[in-house]
Amino acid sequence: MTAERSGEGKRSAPSPGRPRDGRIDAAIITATRELILETGYSALSLSAIAARAGTTTAAIYRRWAGKAQLVHEAVLSAEEIPASDGSGDIHTDIRALVETVREMFDTPEVRMALPGLIADTVADPQVHSMMITRLAGNLATFESRFGQERRDDDQLPMLAEVVAGTAIFRILIRRDAALDDAWVNEMTELITERWPSGRTL
Repeated sequence: MTAERSGEGKRSAPSPGRPRDGRIDAAIITATRELILETGYSALSLSAIAARAGTTTAAIYRRWAGKAQLVHEAVLSAEEIPASDGSGDIHTDIRALVETVREMFDTPEVRMALPGLIADTVADPQVHSMMITRLAGNLATFESRFGQERRDDDQLPMLAEVVAGTAIFRILIRRDAALDDAWVNEMTELITERWPSGRTL
């Protein structure tokens, strides 16, 4: 284990200090996105990110607890993707859900980062919580539209979990397979088969 990765394991949260410089934050995020495409997730190092961003690994650790947290923030949009207003037509609304999932995951950075990031996410409760919260923020708006109740304390409705899980599986297992219009159409048709033709919400 390298000294850098050992350091990542010892830090559970960014340390307090002077106010963060937004320009440094932006440079680190940009450098992370660029290097993910160049090296992939496994070979990505905080020292390389710091060098590309013109800063130090200490500056990164003041902002993020480690590589997984930084990559998560860099490649998965922090902005909630707005869901279209419920049309009342089940086919249209299901398609809106599938399109939202595609927008979340169908970027080169996500495709390169996701396999390694998921492995680290499973091992890191903090990053796991961040990922679920981010998915819930984007997908839970569809919950009431399809009349689904959450199971116990689950943060995601089952339908959103199915669509997101299918997209993630496609990226992980069929790495060259596109999340294209054909995928959106097929997912939409597969899901809406459970509702009678012409049914509205």
